[in-house]
Amino acid sequence: MATSISKLSDKNNEEILHHIATQFFQMVPIRRIQWTGESLCPVSIGVEEQQAVLEATVTSPLCNKYPTSLSYRRAFVKHLIQKLEDSDVELCDEIYEVYTDLLQETDVEDDTLCYKSYFLPNKEIVNLQESVHIISQGTTGLSTWLNSLHLAEWSFEHESLLKNKNVLELGSGLGFLGIALCKQCKMNSFTFSDFHPQVLFLLMKNIEINFLNEQYSLECSPQLLENCESKDRKMLKKIKKQISVTKEPAAIEDSCEIMQISYSSMVSSVETVETDEQEVGSEQEEEVSNSNEQLLSSNSHWKPLNDSNVYVLKHSETVRLMKFNWEFCNEKDLSEVRPDVLVAADVVYDKSIIPFLVQVLYQFLSGAFGSWPVAYIASTVRNEDTRDHFLVALGGKGLRYEIMDPPTEKIFLYDDIIPIEILRVWHPSNKTLKS
Repeated sequence: MATSISKLSDKNNEEILHHIATQFFQMVPIRRIQWTGESLCPVSIGVEEQQAVLEATVTSPLCNKYPTSLSYRRAFVKHLIQKLEDSDVELCDEIYEVYTDLLQETDVEDDTLCYKSYFLPNKEIVNLQESVHIISQGTTGLSTWLNSLHLAEWSFEHESLLKNKNVLELGSGLGFLGIALCKQCKMNSFTFSDFHPQVLFLLMKNIEINFLNEQYSLECSPQLLENCESKDRKMLKKIKKQISVTKEPAAIEDSCEIMQISYSSMVSSVETVETDEQEVGSEQEEEVSNSNEQLLSSNSHWKPLNDSNVYVLKHSETVRLMKFNWEFCNEKDLSEVRPDVLVAADVVYDKSIIPFLVQVLYQFLSGAFGSWPVAYIASTVRNEDTRDHFLVALGGKGLRYEIMDPPTEKIFLYDDIIPIEILRVWHPSNKTLKS
């Protein structure tokens, strides 16, 4: 039987609360939450400890600023109440009050977007706005996927490979990997890249959330901030409407139970939707794309780098963002980036895009821009035929690769039953690596 929190030392108490909070903010499926490191059931806790759990999760300042899904918060508190009642434990009044408030709260945007927060080893936090749906409007780039978490863990253990380097990420999605690396590792610069209009906008907003501090907001005029916020609200409203067109909000238990199996901002959805919904979604996507172009060029937080499609975040010039279509590479943009290291998570998912991906890798790794970078690519090996197709394509371009050892420590919460493989890829002319 689980040990009571009240009988543990203050240090263990703090560790248990942190463990619960970590799961809550990553929105771990309710049925899988571990209330201690040893049990799936909540521990028998007193009134004060119950209040501490609430303060570490649902009522915490972090949740107030970056709330998890409303459906998830309701399910979390409901589960806690049920387990404590089943254990015949006296419940504090705050739990019922919080649950009542959550039931009365309405989400005007159908709960399509929410925040997830990830705790890093150095105590920093990555806050991301994500879609609650696994696939939305033809892209899975609106969610954070397990390969990003896995590659981040590996990178933390091999920080020397990134230290003082210029790093480019291919297919950044919502930005978890890049933001985590920027907060945990000391790099010279980091360039995020993506192309899907919805993903690119949310990526831009997630970068700003994590790197624009309050002091910068104080330095901006109220009118400027109001204009920026107004544009952001309009864009988010369009994206949420677009997500809602083709996706029925799933029960939180079901949506969270879906295994995170793929990440790409360019994958096509295989779902069939009604004709009128397709037309509405297409119109809204075009509108989002057009608005996205304007926001990128007029956003007061960003400035273009030498009149290119690479943008630099003001007040944090090591952070960059590039609109990057693999199929139509802009030589000027690529020459502006000049990375020492490339990283990518779960970009090997579809044979049709592998030629474009490999060509991009070849362009960078072959020394065409004055440097000889190395690429680290994390992929879930779901389809060995697709994986082999990628490896053959690398060989066809004369690129070499090797499989790296996995990270020794698991920091984030994800299911890695399906093997994840990290490849190091380089050009044979790169003399910094052994052939």
